[in-house]
Amino acid sequence: MSSSSTVERKHKKSLLSKNIFLSGGIILIVLLVFAAFWVQSIWDQVYLLQPGDKEGSIFSLDKDKDPFPDIMNVLVLGLDSRDVTERADTIMLLSLNQKTGEINIISIPRDMRVKIPGYGLDKINHAYAYGGLSLTRKAVEEFLDINVDYYMITGFEGFTKIVDILGGIELEVEKKMRYYGIDVTIELDPGYQYLDGDKALQYVRFRSDEEGDFGRVRRQQIFLKTLFQEIIAFKNVLKFPRILPEIAHNLKTDLELNQALKLANRLKNVEIEEINTFTLPGRAGYIEGISYVLPEEKEIRKLVDRYLKGMEAVQS
Repeated sequence: MSSSSTVERKHKKSLLSKNIFLSGGIILIVLLVFAAFWVQSIWDQVYLLQPGDKEGSIFSLDKDKDPFPDIMNVLVLGLDSRDVTERADTIMLLSLNQKTGEINIISIPRDMRVKIPGYGLDKINHAYAYGGLSLTRKAVEEFLDINVDYYMITGFEGFTKIVDILGGIELEVEKKMRYYGIDVTIELDPGYQYLDGDKALQYVRFRSDEEGDFGRVRRQQIFLKTLFQEIIAFKNVLKFPRILPEIAHNLKTDLELNQALKLANRLKNVEIEEINTFTLPGRAGYIEGISYVLPEEKEIRKLVDRYLKGMEAVQS
């Protein structure tokens, strides 16, 4: 065997290896480009910059707006598909402090009595029925004296399929929960357990105890934190092609894809215990025969200044 033929075979083998490597690289690039376009197409279904409402007003586009302010407040509204009046069943603020790294979730009880622009004092969840997203945003901003940078609208019912795709989520049911209504049945026993989509929905809906709506809000906060941690967990990466279309079907937001990815990246390494959760304090009361949650103004101002404006965090 001549040395020249040996060199020729080695050369052919080297070319073959390079061609395989090049072909593999091209295929990988094509797949990544396809995946990027697919994710963008999914987000295009979620992204809604100028949502209309019953007043015909829309969010104005502020070209000078900082896409990543030092403190970014996201208004999260949960709508109940059973409510034909379209009242917001859940009202939360997700606040991310870019300087300190703090992540806060503050819930506003849906029966809290606040001033709704153009309608006077009323339950805050009525704002959505009166004027949709725009009016709800104005009511929240004026009530708390903050800027709402972005919004998310969703419904807990829509996340039942996501929970099922994940194979359930582990939550602690802290007590026996029973409720039998016309369109709702809740049957949960206490203890740590994996809840499927239907059971998880029962968990976030329950309020037939001494805590009432405050307990329901607390459980919603726990559910959302746990669900998000599961969605972004590495073990569930292969489930993304099934999860993302469900998110697109059940979520609307004016966060652009790069902003949402940055927010998700910030949250992915955060333990559940590191996310601060609060419910605005109030006391039960009746005015003209209607039950309200009457806001504890001084305590609310302290929470807002500390966790939505970062005043103490900056000073310390």
